[in-house]
Amino acid sequence: MSLAPNTFLRPPAADAYVFDRSLAVESRGDFVPRYGDAWWSLLALTRNPSAVDDVIRWRWFPEVFREPFRFASWTLINYPLPDADVARHGAAMRSRLSVGRILKTVNQWSLFAQWLHQRGVRQLSYVSAEDLADFALHLNKVRGLARNTAVSHLVGLSRLHYYGQVYPLSADRLIEPPWVAEGMDDYLPAASPMGENATEPIGPATMGPLLVWALRFVEEYADDILNAYEEHRRLVAVADDLKGPLKPGAGERLVAYLEQLEAEGKPVPVTTWNASKPRAAAGVFLAGKTGTPVHKIYSVMRQPRWRDYTARHHGPCLLDTPVTAKLGGEPWHEPFEFYTVTTLLKHLVTACFVVLGYLTGMRTGEILGLERGCCPDVQRAQEEPQRHLIYARQFKVARDEDGNHDSAGVVREAPWVAVPQVVRAVRVLERLGGHGLLFAAELHDPRTPERRSGRSLAWSTMSNRIESFIEWVNTHSQGRGRQAEAIPRDPHGRVGTGRFRRTLAWHIARRPGGLVALAVQYGHMRTLISEGYAARSRGGIHDLLDFETARNVAEQLSEVHEAIQNGEAVSGPAARRLIDAAAQEHSRFGGIIASVRQARTLLADPTLHVFENKETFLFCNYDRAKALCHPGRGGKNEAPSLDRCKANCANIARTDEHARQLKKAADSLGQQAASGLVPEPLADRMQERAQALAQLAHQHELDCVMTGTGPSCEP
Repeated sequence: MSLAPNTFLRPPAADAYVFDRSLAVESRGDFVPRYGDAWWSLLALTRNPSAVDDVIRWRWFPEVFREPFRFASWTLINYPLPDADVARHGAAMRSRLSVGRILKTVNQWSLFAQWLHQRGVRQLSYVSAEDLADFALHLNKVRGLARNTAVSHLVGLSRLHYYGQVYPLSADRLIEPPWVAEGMDDYLPAASPMGENATEPIGPATMGPLLVWALRFVEEYADDILNAYEEHRRLVAVADDLKGPLKPGAGERLVAYLEQLEAEGKPVPVTTWNASKPRAAAGVFLAGKTGTPVHKIYSVMRQPRWRDYTARHHGPCLLDTPVTAKLGGEPWHEPFEFYTVTTLLKHLVTACFVVLGYLTGMRTGEILGLERGCCPDVQRAQEEPQRHLIYARQFKVARDEDGNHDSAGVVREAPWVAVPQVVRAVRVLERLGGHGLLFAAELHDPRTPERRSGRSLAWSTMSNRIESFIEWVNTHSQGRGRQAEAIPRDPHGRVGTGRFRRTLAWHIARRPGGLVALAVQYGHMRTLISEGYAARSRGGIHDLLDFETARNVAEQLSEVHEAIQNGEAVSGPAARRLIDAAAQEHSRFGGIIASVRQARTLLADPTLHVFENKETFLFCNYDRAKALCHPGRGGKNEAPSLDRCKANCANIARTDEHARQLKKAADSLGQQAASGLVPEPLADRMQERAQALAQLAHQHELDCVMTGTGPSCEP
């Protein structure tokens, strides 16, 4: 539907639907709000399974502005902007907005309406260009919004002006904002690094143990939890089937069960989750165990004989499922309890999310939108390695044929390459049953099922569950005397759901050739890590990897430049190249990479391709023609393979700090070799290694080059 020129739109009746019910997602037609409702839910308009059920609440708006903005919001939902307005210069606009953007725009309008009300403005037509300029200043100086957020607010007001041109009442029309004609730069805060790159990576001290425990759940504990949950489901199903009128002798099986417990001196299962009634009858559990209707169980348990016995002999509702997995040689968990096994299941689902989030690089929406069958088994020859692909939908950049947002998402052109741990997580989620989404809300969070049909767990729900998982792990570790395996608090706050992608890029860029958090090998630097991760670079994580690599290089070179200025020395065949690179980087970037564009600029300069290998105490000043880590040096390798460093490579340079680290490592190995605590063959190898490291440190002192003003390079 297009806005007809010279035709005024009029508000609908209060009982009219806000939008055509035929446009609603299947099964959500009843959720379409009425125009006069106190709040509007737009859930029926989106096909994104992880979309939040946010609502527009009209109490956000001062009463004098409530109806004008209700009408403006109705227009925003139902009518696209004319092409002439979309094509105007300034910030890019789309004719139609996604549901999430509609909600955000109306929220921004409410902020503007409240600001106008505080200034004593009572009609949109009274707003002047000076008022709009003052509001832009308010966003910057008072609200302190970042540049991109401020842009969103100003674009929203531009859209409000464009729609106002077709309103019948002039009082509801907003004048053309000054930034439409003049451009936005003068009305915005200074540019700053924004977007995904502003997200802090999860600290290694937190990410390591978190991934350890997530993989334990997925690879070791999953079978126990799923088997226990299956028993739980079976007992619940039996109890549900018993609902209805009581039959003669309905309580006989329960009485026989209680008499057997009494004869053997065993405890009566009771609920333990209700603190106010710690010995309440375990109705559903006993119903499933004995085939007795729940309401009959309560009447039998109120009899004096069983009430008195239960008061003296009561215990948890233990399931029959055995605990088979081990932790430190002991069962990882006490016998499973009926009323707590669902909590363990939530933690298992959370662990699957952590594994998927960290070991793939998917965005949160892509993970929550995964469907059953997304990772099919592949046919292969026996000698070929097993390789799995994950076919996911992406939502952030999904567009329809008109260039507007497609809430259903689109299947990625390049599927994700899945490591075995990820495949295992997918298989665990598929075992939980259901259909459609792996993280289906009706399966994993069955509250209000009518509003959750076809939806996945919400981002906020998963974020809260990650915090609960960490809390459970720390309590479990404390109770098992394994405090060293607890998950420390991250210095930047909650782990959340969106930080795994950034953390993966951080580890790839800063842990080349090493192990990522749990000995999961990722490979080499940048996007040429492996064929699998190279495929990933085609789908959106390439910029993050470049950013992290460039930031790492800039920080290291700036530190080298500062050390050289303080009198530190450099040695090795590439010493002069390292000194020049450090000076050049410091002059151009100052050790700070604030945008993807800067990252690409740095990485495009081959003289700045300097990577530190902390395992061998050196800098690699990478020159492909001289590199010994690549047998085919004429190929397309754009980064070193730091796990294959050769001592005689012409790209090597060492600093005084590396020399100090060499000496420290040599001393440590020498002390271990002489301690008498290691076998003699191992002690001999450790001693040889210590001597080799000490020789490298001595060679640095003999060959070092200085350009600063500090002490000389003498032994």
